[in-house]
Amino acid sequence: MGPKSTVFIPLYIYPAPGAWTPLENVIRDHPDVSFTVVINPGSGPGPSPLPDANYTREIPKLTANPNVRVLGYVATTYATKNHQAMVLKDVEAYANWPKESTNPGLAVRGIFFDEIPQHYSAIAAKYLQELTASVKKLPGLGPDNFVVHNPGTVPDPRYLVSADSTVIFEDTYETFQERNRARMFSDIANSNRSQLCCVIHSVPDHVAGRKFRGLVKDARKVADEIFITHLTERYYESFDGRWGEFVDLVAS
Repeated sequence: MGPKSTVFIPLYIYPAPGAWTPLENVIRDHPDVSFTVVINPGSGPGPSPLPDANYTREIPKLTANPNVRVLGYVATTYATKNHQAMVLKDVEAYANWPKESTNPGLAVRGIFFDEIPQHYSAIAAKYLQELTASVKKLPGLGPDNFVVHNPGTVPDPRYLVSADSTVIFEDTYETFQERNRARMFSDIANSNRSQLCCVIHSVPDHVAGRKFRGLVKDARKVADEIFITHLTERYYESFDGRWGEFVDLVAS
């Protein structure tokens, strides 16, 4: 299957009792697989110092696993300067969770920055560098202090240095095919697959068995972190019927 990859999960499922069980089960069954899990309590950490009781109950179950890195969702509105104070407020809110809750398990180990620009500007580059510096110095986001950018497409490579990982594809299976599968990412300047993340959704039902295995193999060539789902809508809000098979293929 080629190089190993981390399972990347945009976990935008509200944690009602049992809702995260499919994730908890595969984590338990695959202790040798790494998972990066993005949580999003309220378009960010939410308006209160702590998330609600369902999140405070479920997040520590994830963070108790040494092979799981939980990240907090924050949108940057495409690195607009007038939004920076709000972004930093959200970052600091996540970092304060362990102290506010007196529970070290209620914590994230970095930030997933959504709505990252694709095209370069010096202002946006400085903005993103400053955000990364803020994440890296906050002890409440340790020990990883991991930063992920999500432009959803290949950005100007000068942005890559201000993130530990960048989502360079977030689109449909059809688009992945049209762009020549893994080969479209072979010439991203100043990068290697350890810095890249690939998200593929809307995989047709006929992509099963050997075809599904081939798709996972192609994604693993592209990126160190991958997520693939057959769901065609609300694809980050539930687990599809091949969720367990996907994780098995990443593990193989």
